[in-house]
Amino acid sequence: MTKDEMNKQLLQQVNSLTSTVDSLNATINAQTQLIAQLNQTIQELKEQLNKNSKNSSKPPSSDGFKKPAPKSLRKPSGKKVGGQNGHQGTHLAVITAPDEIVKHMPSACEECPHYQICRGTACIA
Repeated sequence: MTKDEMNKQLLQQVNSLTSTVDSLNATINAQTQLIAQLNQTIQELKEQLNKNSKNSSKPPSSDGFKKPAPKSLRKPSGKKVGGQNGHQGTHLAVITAPDEIVKHMPSACEECPHYQICRGTACIA
């Protein structure tokens, strides 16, 4: 093989590789544009998902069953919920000697033959 033939062959390889590189660069550019479009679409869809009747003009009926969590302005104190240690609760005190005892008998018991007995003690019937 002569020098001219080798140079010709190398020039063909260089031209072939250059066209391959150009083709790959075009593919990369097309994919980069497609990725940018897809990212923009994803961002728009995420914004649509985050919209509800409170932050858009959508009606409340379009919110579905999922309600947004209420945002409290209170800062957490670190204490447990409910009565704290040392707090004396209030309750209804039991009276050991009441002034008056009233028995409430159901109206259905008035026909019962044991009504007189029940008025004095608990109903057995």
